[in-house]
Amino acid sequence: MSVKVDQIIRTERKSTEIQVSVEGHIIVRAPLNEPIERIEEIIESKKFWLLRTQQIAKAKYLNDLHKKYEDGEKFLYLGIERNLQTIDNDPVPLSYRDGTFFLSKNYLKFANKFFIDWYKDRALDYISGVADRFSSLYKIPYKKVIIKDSFSQWASCSGDGNLNFSWRVVLVPPEVIAYLVVHELAHMDIRNHSSDYWIKVEQMMPDYLKHENSLKEYDHILSILKNDGGPSFTDSRDSKKKEDISKQNKQLEFEI
Repeated sequence: MSVKVDQIIRTERKSTEIQVSVEGHIIVRAPLNEPIERIEEIIESKKFWLLRTQQIAKAKYLNDLHKKYEDGEKFLYLGIERNLQTIDNDPVPLSYRDGTFFLSKNYLKFANKFFIDWYKDRALDYISGVADRFSSLYKIPYKKVIIKDSFSQWASCSGDGNLNFSWRVVLVPPEVIAYLVVHELAHMDIRNHSSDYWIKVEQMMPDYLKHENSLKEYDHILSILKNDGGPSFTDSRDSKKKEDISKQNKQLEFEI
């Protein structure tokens, strides 16, 4: 079986890298002068890994994108897959008890909306609690936590002191949520990704690098309960600074 490359991106980089996107697309990032023969050699050497990783990515993406809301179906919450149970004639559309979601069959048609609303409420409560804890511990004030429907990034912060998070953050494990909060809270003091910034992050969370790296495992989560194009990701350390001092409310995006 051959490997189909969906896109080759040439830039002024020193080495060739092959990525499998959330949707299962194979993307090659290569230097400007890298011969196509060399790219083909690299692809061939990684052939079986690429095909296996692509298959897993596509399965995850389709599973997360198209929920059926059936008994036994799994829904993530704080990094753990929880069972769904549908029940008859319950006036409460959606509830959560003892590790299980309960969905009234009367509201199956609107299940998507009720799940998103439930996740948004829990995200606001949970993330606010984590932010308050780190804010108090390290004396870094912030204005408030805002929950958004973002599927292209996990979080961002604004010049007026708001911390913005995708509601999907509440789907990942608690320690990863804590890192995302630390990442944005540190921007309240240092509004860039300089070495001083990363030193600040390390002071607040000594093992932050482990959690930053683990986010790659959760790329597919940003596609959960959405119906349009998939997210894109860039490495915040390699990206150029984008500063607009004329905008006080500038977004400092956490890109991965």
